[in-house]
Amino acid sequence: MIVFNLVCDDCEYPFEGWFDNEADFKSQKRRKFINCPNCEKSNIKKALVAPNVAKKSNSKILKNKKTLANNIKNIKKIVEENFDYVGDQFTDEAKKIKYGETKDRPIYGEATIEQTKELIEEDISITPLPFQSNKKNN
Repeated sequence: MIVFNLVCDDCEYPFEGWFDNEADFKSQKRRKFINCPNCEKSNIKKALVAPNVAKKSNSKILKNKKTLANNIKNIKKIVEENFDYVGDQFTDEAKKIKYGETKDRPIYGEATIEQTKELIEEDISITPLPFQSNKKNN
C-alpha cells in the first residue's frame, strides 16, 4: 500500500488516498474513480510533499548509548568491588572519615538532597554515581 496526499483542483480540498501502487492511482484517476470528499468532483491531483529522507545513520547514536551503558556497568563493578557500601548511613560515615573518627576508606551509599548539600557545605567531596546499588543495608 502507498499513501498519496491528494488535492482537489476545483475546491483545493486536501485529502489522502491509499493505493496498491502508482499504477493503481493512475488507473483510478483516469477512470475518474477518485472523487473529492468535499465537492465530489474528480479533478484530483497529487499534492507536493516533502520527501521522507532518512538520516544518514543512527548507528553512531546507538553505539554511543551502548558505550555509555557499558561504561556505567564497568564503573558499578569497580565501585561495588572496591568500596564499602554504607547504605543510608553515607552522610554519617563521610563525616566520620572527614573528622578522623573512623579510618579513611572509599565508601558509597545513599543520601538525600538535603544531606548532600550538608556534605558540600562541610567541604566533604562527593560524587553522584550513575547507578543504584543492588546492596541493601540490614
